[in-house]
Amino acid sequence: MRYRTVRAKGEGIEYPELRGKIIKQVRFANDEEFTALVMEFEDNTLVSFRLKARISLLMEPELSTLKDGDIVKWKRLKRRPATLRVLDNRKA
Repeated sequence: MRYRTVRAKGEGIEYPELRGKIIKQVRFANDEEFTALVMEFEDNTLVSFRLKARISLLMEPELSTLKDGDIVKWKRLKRRPATLRVLDNRKA
């Protein structure tokens, strides 16, 4: 049996370079300077999607489990302020 790849209509955009990467953290930034979705990966790389429109989440995001292409269960994601881990060079 042979398969071929076809473009899905209305299904958005895919980024082949990101396939297989393991996500360590996801951040959503929405302030006066920019709006972005940032994904940090286990291999110490990250991708940021800078968005042109100011976005307001009307519903809390959900993490869904798929089975055969259908959503079989979901849960709302917990949220907290974004934090960064930085090297502390201050002397004790």
